[in-house]
Amino acid sequence: MELYYNMIVNIGLLVLIANILVRIPVVTQIICEENKHILIAKFVLGAIFGGFCIFSTCTGAQVQGAIPNTRVLGALAGGLLCGPIVGIMAGFIGAIHRIFFDIHGVTTFACALSTLMEGVIGAFIYLFFHKRNIDFEWYFLVIITAVAECLHMMNLLIFVRPFSLAVSIVEIIAMPMIIFNSIGMVLFFSVFKDVYTRQNLIAADKMRLALSIADACVVNIRKSRINDDDYKEMEKIISGFSRCRKAFFLPFSRKDDLFSSEYEFTDFFMSSLDRRCTTDIIYRKEKGMLGFRQAYVVSGSKVTIGSETWGYLVLIFDRRYSSPEAAECLVSALAKFFSTNYEAYQVEYQKKMRERAEFRVLQSQINPHFLFNSLNTISCFCREKPDYARELLLALSVYFRHNLHSSDDYMIDIAAEFEQVDAYLMLEKARFEEKLQVVKNIADDIHRQVPTLILQPIVENAIKHGAMKREVGEVRIDAGMEKDELVIRISDNGYGIPDQVLRAFNDKTTKGRYGLLNVDGRLRSIYGEKYGLLIASSNEGTTVTMRIPPKALLEG
Repeated sequence: MELYYNMIVNIGLLVLIANILVRIPVVTQIICEENKHILIAKFVLGAIFGGFCIFSTCTGAQVQGAIPNTRVLGALAGGLLCGPIVGIMAGFIGAIHRIFFDIHGVTTFACALSTLMEGVIGAFIYLFFHKRNIDFEWYFLVIITAVAECLHMMNLLIFVRPFSLAVSIVEIIAMPMIIFNSIGMVLFFSVFKDVYTRQNLIAADKMRLALSIADACVVNIRKSRINDDDYKEMEKIISGFSRCRKAFFLPFSRKDDLFSSEYEFTDFFMSSLDRRCTTDIIYRKEKGMLGFRQAYVVSGSKVTIGSETWGYLVLIFDRRYSSPEAAECLVSALAKFFSTNYEAYQVEYQKKMRERAEFRVLQSQINPHFLFNSLNTISCFCREKPDYARELLLALSVYFRHNLHSSDDYMIDIAAEFEQVDAYLMLEKARFEEKLQVVKNIADDIHRQVPTLILQPIVENAIKHGAMKREVGEVRIDAGMEKDELVIRISDNGYGIPDQVLRAFNDKTTKGRYGLLNVDGRLRSIYGEKYGLLIASSNEGTTVTMRIPPKALLEG
């Protein structure tokens, strides 16, 4: 009965010690998966689990020269939890101690060998389970521990002499050691597994916090250039959400000015901003200095775009409210968000600028050529039909006023776009007279923001390359709402687009950069791939259809 009591007490003490250890931040950090690859961490873990073996040996009861104990919990659990090096090291430490603890004992060699074997068994089982991504369920732990203890009993029978003594010892200690150590392994293992659960919860909480901060800061970060007010606003948001003592968001371009006036950092801190630091940091106020030393947790990270640094994010927490690991997790997550979001916006911004540049080229291609034709046409009416010539000049002014405004306005109301097309059609009708017929079927009171100069190139293409190939050309414009989309169709009665040209347009292999291809590319970039131009062409003519959804991609 005393043996059972001793086993229960030993297991209870080991579980209690384990609970205390895993609440020490340094031990928790070492146990966590991300630090186990460091060699010194493996040695520390091996020493910890080897210490459990030593404790079990020292507190074990004496039974006919044997020492029934819970040593298997240290050696086997070290291998199962932390891998080969830790398991073998814990088993070796436990074995060496067992030899010197009772160097002349009848069971010394058998028990020492069993302890080393248990560490090796834990190491190999870890590799097997880890490679196959198998979790250690409680029944696995019971079976593994029971098998290890059975091997321990076999070693006693093999190496303890006389054999009758070995049998006698095994009969007494086998059942309590197998049963209680198997139960103890489940309890002991669960204590260390809880470390991972707690760390995951902390990481999840920090990621949730980081996402909340990121969501609040997205307005300030998604800009082509972040100004001082944006930095201050982001500092205020970060401080409010994270409850840190102070948040610094330092633009890289102004770091020298900031460090010499409002903020001052030590040289070591500045050289280590991309990793956790606990060196001194001083925040300069209008009245005096306030020093942040070991009572605070300081964590900083570079904020980058590609390989270039554009800012620094530094948070200061009271040590009693935040651990270095938690602070580092939060700062790293925030820095990663700011880096990727700012870089993504810069890509979008550059793409938009490129599209605007291409749009300017498109304007420059249209305006001089069209102006020359229009002025020639108007000059023909100046003597014979001066009133009509005046109307054409007004139409020309409307057309170019629209183009002038379009240089500043990337998106305009569809009504203004139709106004420019009307002016263009009036000038073309005057030029071709009865050879050009125009039919318009446009629904009343249509208002939607569209890219500027999105219709005129299509109408021009329908006239120049379609309708005017016939003796009498016809261009038809239909526009109306279909559900929540604005649908515009521009048709002509020409001979159609050649198959190879249409196929190249649909496959996006054509090398042209103006007209239909330009409009198609702008629509896709603004509204999404499915909102490009849809072209139907035959010998009877061509119809170009565009659909305008309620919102552009960047508007959500």
